[in-house]
Amino acid sequence: MRRLFPTGILNSTFANGSNMIAPGQKISHYQILEKLGGGGMGVVYQARDLKLERLVALKFLPHHLSADADAKSRFIQEAKSASALDHHNIGVIYEIDEMRDGQLFIAMAFYEGDTLKQRLAKDKLPVAQAIDLAIQMAQGLASAHKHGIVHRDIKPANAMLTKDGVVKIVDFGLAKLLKPVDHLAERLTRSGAILGTPPYMSPEQVRGIPVDHRTDLWSLGVVLYEMLTGQLPFQGDYELALLQAIAFEPHKSLQTYVPESSTALEVIVTRALMKNPAERYQSASEFIDDLHTPHSTTRPTRTIVAAPVGDIVILSDAPNRSPHESNLFFEKLRQINSQAHNAEERVVSEPGSNPYLNRLPIRQLEDFYGRHAELSRIYERIKAARPQSMSLVGIRRIGKSSLLRAIHHPHHRRHYLPNLHEYVLVLMDLQARRNVELPDFFQYIYHELEKEYRGRLQVRVAPNYDGMQTVAQTFHEAGLKLIFLWDEFESVTRNQKFGPEFYAFFRALASQFNLAYITSSADLLQSLCHAKEISDSPFFNIFTNLRLGAFKAEEARQLIAEPSARANRPLDFHADFILDIAGGFPFFIQIACAALFSLPRAGKMDLKKAKELFLEEARPHFKEYWERFSESEQAVVAALARERRLPQEHAFALKDLTQAGFVHEEKLFSSLFAEFVREKTGGNQPWWRIW
Repeated sequence: MRRLFPTGILNSTFANGSNMIAPGQKISHYQILEKLGGGGMGVVYQARDLKLERLVALKFLPHHLSADADAKSRFIQEAKSASALDHHNIGVIYEIDEMRDGQLFIAMAFYEGDTLKQRLAKDKLPVAQAIDLAIQMAQGLASAHKHGIVHRDIKPANAMLTKDGVVKIVDFGLAKLLKPVDHLAERLTRSGAILGTPPYMSPEQVRGIPVDHRTDLWSLGVVLYEMLTGQLPFQGDYELALLQAIAFEPHKSLQTYVPESSTALEVIVTRALMKNPAERYQSASEFIDDLHTPHSTTRPTRTIVAAPVGDIVILSDAPNRSPHESNLFFEKLRQINSQAHNAEERVVSEPGSNPYLNRLPIRQLEDFYGRHAELSRIYERIKAARPQSMSLVGIRRIGKSSLLRAIHHPHHRRHYLPNLHEYVLVLMDLQARRNVELPDFFQYIYHELEKEYRGRLQVRVAPNYDGMQTVAQTFHEAGLKLIFLWDEFESVTRNQKFGPEFYAFFRALASQFNLAYITSSADLLQSLCHAKEISDSPFFNIFTNLRLGAFKAEEARQLIAEPSARANRPLDFHADFILDIAGGFPFFIQIACAALFSLPRAGKMDLKKAKELFLEEARPHFKEYWERFSESEQAVVAALARERRLPQEHAFALKDLTQAGFVHEEKLFSSLFAEFVREKTGGNQPWWRIW
């Protein structure tokens, strides 16, 4: 059995290289027995308390810290506070004293056992043991935080494991000896070393900003991750790379190292390691409550059964079936999935009818045009070894909803997915479900999943996190990849009933299972969140953004030519006119074509009348776009409408307008939109008189 002392074994000398204390030496009422170890914050000796006849650990602080009056004063005050803590998970501090030369030392309880660092050097811990130790450490921190004491250096070397399995946190207050700094660069010494323990530092410590008790909860999250996986959540080839990873990069999923870990446990670790302290656990008590949850160590109980009529049911309120029965279920699930993909309903427009009157998201294969490059790019992400999430971003009426339906269409799935039977695509329109409660959201997922299987699948699990995990786990174990197509996802990000836990949970699902999300929104999701703590969630880091702009020229001409030819009234002869007033926006192309289609067939086409009909429907949308423009965007659009030089202070907005499709080759997308802008901003007045 090792003798346990309150420090990690690092080196045998003080920071100045001297070693002034020898076994047998008497200091105050302590007799030095032997040196136990030391590091940058001091050297530790085993000693005998001659007054009380007990073994103690004496920690002598380096001379350079003891000589700093401010550091010395801070430390003494902190040590006094820490010595008053009376908790079985905090190492006992007996007293603080100093030698004749002014060097400080602390007398602490001496324990038999190992440090957590020494234990982890052998191997990672069983899940149950890791959670038990984390709970004990959190209990000690809860007591310290209640008394206004922040440790600032929680790490395995500062967690002692007694022979009875009790955790003792030591070295409270020592980190406060380090003077606060303002910038990351100032943390680096000339030798490139960093003050503190980098792998366990919180993002706020890395950035050199003030810390509070939540920095201890971050560090405990790192320790929990290390106990479970044997790995650190953030790594780097060199120190600065490590610090950048801590400040900016997401951690790897627990599932990467511990396949048997539960989603509930993943959520706990993810919340503890939130970059933004406001998203993190706000108290050690909250941390403890989650660690005590029944599902934190095992996956949710669930059973999967085949119904007598050949349909299948997912349940969560009974024991698991045997492996044989489970395999039969998975095979049936894959079989029904394949049959669902082969079913396809088609509705073909009647010849002669106006094919451009559909103003709703396109559903029929015959009405899909363009977006070939976008479709290919999205499917490449879906069919990756692990499906990847994407966010479709674009202005209203640009075709985001139609593109999601094109992705979902069986024809395109058969065309782009080589192993079609391995994928389950669930399309959900969230626009009509604003401000719903969380159970309603989960119930909607289950309903749409059942609909995807045409009623042959029943989902009978609770509409909560555990139920949703059961669903994701079931499809994962069946070898199926679950892809959620979420239209109008800002309905979720703006829902104040969905907090950080919601996003941490769905990120964990994507990390742990073969599951991904394809969302659509008017702008980047982070800008559409109801709170900054939501927008800072690492959930959004898993998305690749794909901005939708105008159609390419060939796609626009195809949309003009083919539907009209199919309806026996070709419009390709008027393609230049249509593109002049509608640009490459598919929605406005439809409006322009519909206007031409509605004119009398006999005689010459009345293009002036077509413009009037076009503006009648397009003007409200022009107005909406204009009102949504920022002041800089309005200034740029106004200048382009008059073919004037762009105002330099607003010229930066040109890039965004071009990307969105409003500008093409430094001209407005539509001649009629340019007329609208000139009218809106005062005819031919110079743009600078408008503001």
